[in-house]
Amino acid sequence: MGFMGPEQEIVKQFELETDARSNVKAEHGSFTTNLPGVFAAGDMRRGQSLVVWAINEGRGAARECDKYLMGVTNLP
Repeated sequence: MGFMGPEQEIVKQFELETDARSNVKAEHGSFTTNLPGVFAAGDMRRGQSLVVWAINEGRGAARECDKYLMGVTNLP
């Protein structure tokens, strides 16, 4: 079947905003969703894409989570 989009049950339970393609809306660079403290990256945010994009976004999201929780980050 291939990639069918993000798991919709979680999207519904958290009441996350989605785009026209059913991906979770999250600002590029900050990876923030409409729910404070909830971040989205990779296929969840972009849709089906290359694994290198998912890795890059995962690192960026981790950095933003660290900044959110600690107030500052040392992550690259």
